[in-house]
Amino acid sequence: MDYKRRRVLLREIVRQGGVSSQDEIASALAKAGVVVTQTTVSRDLAAIGAVRGRDGYRLGDSLAGHGGGGGADQDRFESLVIEHVVSVAKAQSLVVVKTAPGHAQMMASAFDACPPDGVVGTVAGDDTIFLATVSTKASERIVSQLCALLRGEGV
Repeated sequence: MDYKRRRVLLREIVRQGGVSSQDEIASALAKAGVVVTQTTVSRDLAAIGAVRGRDGYRLGDSLAGHGGGGGADQDRFESLVIEHVVSVAKAQSLVVVKTAPGHAQMMASAFDACPPDGVVGTVAGDDTIFLATVSTKASERIVSQLCALLRGEGV
């Protein structure tokens, strides 16, 4: 089986949810008739943009093309914030978002794809994101919204 077909199957397995390890994914692929190594699973997960969160693997590119209209894309964005953001703080007109190590780039892409009102740009390192806002008032509002999400209150 070629890699394109294997990755289609992998996307379906990840979309169905409930897989939290690469071994589980390899087993699910084997049940579908595709025998692969853990190395291949790892490479394919990276290629399709899958990320691992508290609830297992999910497609990290699910926010691509979002126009800021809410609905399912907003729900996915909020879920990513809950899963990957560790803390949020205000620094004048900047919002400083801390993530787990290695998660800042993915979360910055999510903020770029689904920016809160008032965010004009993002800069990300390994575990820190700076959200540039239009004003200190905007940064206060964004920090308040993100903290509410992290407390499980939604926005």
